[in-house]
Formats: sequence, C-alpha cells, structure tokens
Amino acid sequence: MIPAIQMAIPQATLCHAVSGDTVILPCAIKTSEKLNISNYSIYWQINTSVVVHLFYHGEDLLKDQSRRYHNRTRLFLDQLERGNFSLMLSGVQPADEDVYTCIARNKVTKTKDTYKVKLNVSHNPLIERNVSPFGQTQGVTNCPGDANTLDMLILCSHFLMVLVVWIL
Repeated sequence: MIPAIQMAIPQATLCHAVSGDTVILPCAIKTSEKLNISNYSIYWQINTSVVVHLFYHGEDLLKDQSRRYHNRTRLFLDQLERGNFSLMLSGVQPADEDVYTCIARNKVTKTKDTYKVKLNVSHNPLIERNVSPFGQTQGVTNCPGDANTLDMLILCSHFLMVLVVWIL
C-alpha cells in the first residue's frame, strides 16, 4: 500500500538568518504512514548546478556537494521516514543568501515534489528579523530553526529593559 502524501510546506517559504547562525530550511511532506526512505532521493540545490546536499538510496551522497557547503549541511535522518526533508545549514554566510530548491523523488511511484526556500542573510539580528527594541516581532516569519534564537533574543531584550528600568 502506498501512503497518502500531501504537501505540508508552501511552495515559496521565506527564511531569515544572521551571519554565523545555524538555520533550518524547511521541506516536508505529510504522510499518514512511515515512508520507505530507500525509495526516495532528496536533492537540495541552488539553480540547477549547485549541489547543496544529496540523499540517495538511503544515505548521504556528498561527493558532488559544492565545496562551499562542505561540512555545513545535514538532514534529520531520524525524521526522514516521517516526511521531514528539512536541511540544517550551519555557519550561515552572506554568500548563502539565495533561493534553495528541495526536490524529493520517489522511485517507486515516480512522483517528484519540489519546494523552494528563499534565504535572506543579514549581519544585524534586530533589523533583519524585525524585532523591536522591546522584543516584539513585527510580522516577519522566520525559519522554523530560528525560533529558539528568536525566543532567546526576545528574552534578552526584556531582561535588558528590566535592568535599565531598575538602574534608573
């Protein structure tokens, strides 16, 4: 029986990161059953020529990976069978700002799902993430992997406000 699969992440996801951050680029399919991951090839790429990460026949195949991404990417291997094909990118650099494409191919069903993620990179976390000095976000969605960083930033800004008020 082939599991029912639905797209879980919108076609164009916008993510924000700060230089030096680790960010998670989302790519997922919803499934009611565990996927046989050996049936899948998962490609992360920029344009059609830059290989960011490749998972093939049940394992990472990084010999064709762009040198720029060497030792900076990984998939969540324990979550692949649940349809989570998200990519973790560490040590984000300004040169990483681009549109990333996740392609998930099933060799049995001959299906191909494509997801795009636009990554914006900045040097200033308060400006790019649209966080006010008082810790409120101003309507920009961050990557799911940025949630902990953003929560910590908000907590720190609240702490600083209390400290400043206490000193005055």
